[in-house]
Amino acid sequence: MNSPLSDARFDHELLSNYHFDVVRWDAQVKAVQAGRATGQESFVTGRVEPAPDIPALGYDGNAEEAEACEVGVGALRRGEVAALVLNGGLATRFGGAVKGIVEVFDGKSFLALKAEDVKLAAAQYGAAVPLVMLNSFSTSGATKDHFDQCGYFGLEPADVLFMDQTVSVRLDINGEPFFGQDGAPRYYAPGHGEFFDVLLTSGVRARLIARGIKWLTFSNVDNLGATVDPTIVGKHILSQADMTVEVIEKRRNAQGQFDVGGSPVLHDGRLVVVEGFRFPPELSQDRLRDFQTNNMIFSLSALDSPMDLPRYLVKKTVDARPSLAFEAISCEASGKQRADGSMALSLGLLRVAREGVHGRFFPVKSREDLAVQRDVLRARLDQGWALRTRA
Repeated sequence: MNSPLSDARFDHELLSNYHFDVVRWDAQVKAVQAGRATGQESFVTGRVEPAPDIPALGYDGNAEEAEACEVGVGALRRGEVAALVLNGGLATRFGGAVKGIVEVFDGKSFLALKAEDVKLAAAQYGAAVPLVMLNSFSTSGATKDHFDQCGYFGLEPADVLFMDQTVSVRLDINGEPFFGQDGAPRYYAPGHGEFFDVLLTSGVRARLIARGIKWLTFSNVDNLGATVDPTIVGKHILSQADMTVEVIEKRRNAQGQFDVGGSPVLHDGRLVVVEGFRFPPELSQDRLRDFQTNNMIFSLSALDSPMDLPRYLVKKTVDARPSLAFEAISCEASGKQRADGSMALSLGLLRVAREGVHGRFFPVKSREDLAVQRDVLRARLDQGWALRTRA
């Protein structure tokens, strides 16, 4: 098969600008065509058990939480905290729009509200909270234009750092490049698990370290409940973990289906977070009561070397046809091992509220979700920001 880099039907400039890895892609093509990549190879093997009890935040004024809040406030006042927003998704359920620039309420976009959160935190604690945007080929240009047109939402441009994921080419079920109904190839960003490596190769980690940043929060652009919270920052710092993952109790929707996503488990006795599609069908989800929110905090000192997480086969419908992509998932860093068998990152877990004034999980995956949650989000942010000013 000819490489897309030499095929006239492909956007060679885009592939070059976003660092298309033709060697990795060619290996994926061969794996699909040889039947080695079907999705089943992603299933976790070995002994899988529910995670032990996870400490929960109650915001009830107990001494432990008060200490954590004090520690988190100290880190924020010293300018040691930055916030990373995952902004690279194609937002197919939003009609392919760049979700971050979509209005949520009162003329404010998702990105505006993420920026407002760090701006209010900076005003409260007296030090900037840099905002790091992880974009992709599909969001980078529109996102930067949105910041420019909106005057960076009142942030200093130096306090907003942009970095871009790589790009890859979708495959059809036969392992051939996927072409849409318009005859054009379909591209994708290979999962937010690229964050670890892009943080290094983009130079953003070095820039954060140079300005004294030690702790990096991490959340999806469409989850506005994931605000900068000094108690959560302090909990992470006191735990001395390299990564802390926020979890909530798993629920079923109206159709009886559980939340789709990863869960913390004991895998052969080791505490890790495993992405949902990696659990084999025979593993009853009733046993796994916890659900990871994709809200995390990382100790920047621990992210000093490439992670190169596995790329798992993901099947999606594109142009009413099945397509294949290979994606890296951030939570899977919790199970990454070094050559000597030790864990690359130590893991902490924290149970957070799903709803209410301290709620941390308000995903908006479609315009229908936004219509339902608009007033809820407005109330959550107004009340949450008011409470934070008392810390």
